Amino acid sequence: GMVLQLPEESDMIQRSKRQMLAELDVCMGGRVAEEIIFGADEITSGASSDLQRATQIARSMVERYGMSTNVGTMYVPENRNGQPISDETKQRIDDEVKNILQASYDRAKKLLYSHKRELHRLACALLENETLSTDEMKLVIRGKKIPSTPSVRASSPDTKMA
Repeated sequence: GMVLQLPEESDMIQRSKRQMLAELDVCMGGRVAEEIIFGADEITSGASSDLQRATQIARSMVERYGMSTNVGTMYVPENRNGQPISDETKQRIDDEVKNILQASYDRAKKLLYSHKRELHRLACALLENETLSTDEMKLVIRGKKIPSTPSVRASSPDTKMA
């Protein structure tokens, strides 16, 4: 499925660490949901763009924004203009990115397990309907039935999401 987050990064002048961590958790949610619903051996490549986005955010937090206590408040330029960066610093950066991603994965897993019933409802509804509007998702989460007539579903004013 696909989830669209608003506003786009390009529309934001600045973001807080809390906002970036929340975005990481959303990115991890798809992979975690697959694991919970289908099992760890049945995960798909569907979360690859989310994982790529999460890795970019975590790396930016460490290399560009100085949001890492383990690496420090430093900026690591993409093009180092011949200025060397030690292998130790590179490893610390990679380790910190991995730690940030793992912490996000763990938060998403804890949250989705705590709402496992609602997750299963959504998964079943998506398997049956393929797409759901925001209103339909709210109904499903509350354990309500989605209107079954296509004309009712098609006339929903909000955007369809999967």
